[in-house]
Amino acid sequence: MTDIQANTLKRKKPSGLIRQIREIGLIARDPILMIALIFSFIFLIIFIFYPILRTVIRGFVSDTGQTDLTQFARYFDGTIFDGITKLLRSAGLILQETAKYGRTYRAVFADTIKMGLMSSTCGTIVGFIFAYATVRCNVPGKKFVHLLALVPTVSPPFAVAIAMIQLFGRNGLVTKTLLGIKFTPGMNDIYGMDGLVIVQTLTFFSVSYLMLKSMMERLDASMEEAAETLGASRFYLFRTITLPLLIPGIAASFMLLFVESLADLGNPQFISGNTTVLSSQIYMAVIGEYNYQKASALSFVLLLPTLIVYLVQRYYISRRSYISVTGKPTVGKVYEKSNGIRTIFAVLVYIICAFIVVIYLTVIASSFVKNWGINFTPTLNNWTKMFGRGLESILDTTFLSLYATPIAALLGMVIAFLVVRKKFPGKEVLDFGSNIGGAVPGTIVGMGFILTFNFPNPWLAIFLVVAGSWFFITCVAETWKKRITILIPGVLLGLIFSCLDDGGFLWGPTGWFGLNFQRISGNILSESAIPFGIGLNNIYYVVGACFILLSIFLTTQRSYRSMGKTAFWVGIYLLLNRIIPYITKPIRIYGKQQKIRWWKALCTQGADYLEVPFSLPTFFLGVCLFFVTAIIIYQYRGKFEKLIKTIFLILSIMILFTGDQMQMNGSAYIILFAFLVRSLPASVRSGIAALQQIDYSIEEASTILGGDSQYTFRKVTLPLILPALMTGLIFSFTRHMTSLSAIIFLVTSKWQIVTASIMSGWEQDGISYAATYSSVIIVLVLIFIGIMNIVTRKILKIDANIDINSAF
Repeated sequence: MTDIQANTLKRKKPSGLIRQIREIGLIARDPILMIALIFSFIFLIIFIFYPILRTVIRGFVSDTGQTDLTQFARYFDGTIFDGITKLLRSAGLILQETAKYGRTYRAVFADTIKMGLMSSTCGTIVGFIFAYATVRCNVPGKKFVHLLALVPTVSPPFAVAIAMIQLFGRNGLVTKTLLGIKFTPGMNDIYGMDGLVIVQTLTFFSVSYLMLKSMMERLDASMEEAAETLGASRFYLFRTITLPLLIPGIAASFMLLFVESLADLGNPQFISGNTTVLSSQIYMAVIGEYNYQKASALSFVLLLPTLIVYLVQRYYISRRSYISVTGKPTVGKVYEKSNGIRTIFAVLVYIICAFIVVIYLTVIASSFVKNWGINFTPTLNNWTKMFGRGLESILDTTFLSLYATPIAALLGMVIAFLVVRKKFPGKEVLDFGSNIGGAVPGTIVGMGFILTFNFPNPWLAIFLVVAGSWFFITCVAETWKKRITILIPGVLLGLIFSCLDDGGFLWGPTGWFGLNFQRISGNILSESAIPFGIGLNNIYYVVGACFILLSIFLTTQRSYRSMGKTAFWVGIYLLLNRIIPYITKPIRIYGKQQKIRWWKALCTQGADYLEVPFSLPTFFLGVCLFFVTAIIIYQYRGKFEKLIKTIFLILSIMILFTGDQMQMNGSAYIILFAFLVRSLPASVRSGIAALQQIDYSIEEASTILGGDSQYTFRKVTLPLILPALMTGLIFSFTRHMTSLSAIIFLVTSKWQIVTASIMSGWEQDGISYAATYSSVIIVLVLIFIGIMNIVTRKILKIDANIDINSAF
């Protein structure tokens, strides 16, 4: 090859930037695919990246808005860095006292890391014992062992802590009633680091077991068979072949358990005693001290080790092979031949299983006694009390979990499809962002939601307007001239019309011209400072009516009747947003008049549940309208094309930018979105694991025959990954029902969550009352799993086993 030819080939090779632009152009040709991609990114930015960023920044800012490094400087009090602290104080970067805090802050951090390391080590060892016993030792009753190992995953995060206190606490059944131990001051008991590590190990070892079990089942047995044929001993074979092959799984398990232990709030709150960890310190900073700067700074400190470990864990996971069919003949499974080793593993597994049975029987049994540890008289008072004043929290949790579960599962499948099957710039960011919500501690997610959605956030709303408008014109217009013609009037008029609610950013009380209108109007309009306004309800009526009118116009054109039907139903939905409260009001009044407690709760809570689907936050409804209207109109080439598309853009911006931008405090949706953030990783991982085992040529055939991305995904891909979807549904519901740390700061008197009620019930009514709530959660989750198994096997006729490990 000559130098000229080589230079020609080098010039023809596209650069990274050009390649990325081409990839975006290819995706833009399919508006449905573009919608899925942009919506996924917007979801991650609004609900994951931005709240975490707000939490981190708030730790460096005082309540007065000044830069303040006090909380971080306290970690270095009494160390060789005192000189730097004095320098920062003289520069005005430390505004509060730092002396005498260093030892406490460092001790809490050290105890947190110590607890994480010990819990992850013990949890990984127990998980390995269970995996080796069920896969290699083939212990009798391994299906029963497998089911018992999964029980901690469907129970509240502090159920094990409750049982351990009931059995081994100072008034425990074993310690006091059976052994007669009387604890004295300074005597070691279940409270503290020892008990916390035991509880964390039993709570999270299931994750390690599932990961290692799946990996052992997929190991190629031919290498072990060859070594055994050559006379290698079992210990040598295990040390040189089996263990090295399992190291990536063991490392990933260790790191995942480390993150889970550090992120947990429930168990430390119940059983840590005088030992304080960062998650508990953050909780007390918010609930006890009302110090959001301290809570944010501690959240950042907790985020660092968990994020570092999570990134390392992702590195190990990426090295795993997901190919289960290689086309080569394989040797059958290798089983442990030593009777002694099989007996040892079987005994260990049976002892732990028996302990798990005792733990959960204790939780259930204690709900039927008057006062565990003091008075064991059988009673139904705890259940009567719980179904009396606690029924609302059970109903709320179940409803919100059921509502969020299919959304999390479907969104996870869509993101998994984009990550595995498509090429686009930012693919790694999408993959990382969709998983980070489950990796960071839940307290950080809750803190971020408080700081982001408790107050109006117009700048984030402006970002949504810019992103949504760019996406809209990219989908509906082919040339830049047409795009600009639609964009400029659409954005300007949309922003102006959004102020018809209460004046907005123009003439509202805090708007650009609000003070001028106050001076002009005097006492007449001093309170509202609105020269004219129609209110939020009428904004919805106007926009809904416009959609219906546009639908009528579209249906007059034969080629666009389907567009008209979709626009009509969008308009009806917008009108129902304001009509539904008038329908639910008499139901709520009727419920409040009832004497029977459970019927009263069903009526009043049922009225709230009817309103939830029709009460989307205005900013999120506006974002959805961008995507829905783009789907409706992107193929429209009929009469008044530019005008119709401009009107759709105006209506979307009107809804997005009206009302209190980004504010969701006190609503059901702030809890729902927190649920989605925490459960999304399980759905994404299960979807990725399923897609990586499906030959891409199947989907390629659909594309060649004319199917677009949404048709291929809906008709070809989704049926093939249906078991993964069911896995996502099960784990999402379980995560929602047992979530605590992410939603503890978000619950209100109107929207209550069972796990938060357990914590308050423990303090007010004792451990037996808390055990009653825990029993209800376990029963509800098991019922849901049973229903999903019936749906999977009887209705959908799916015989393939659901790979539960894929959700981890």
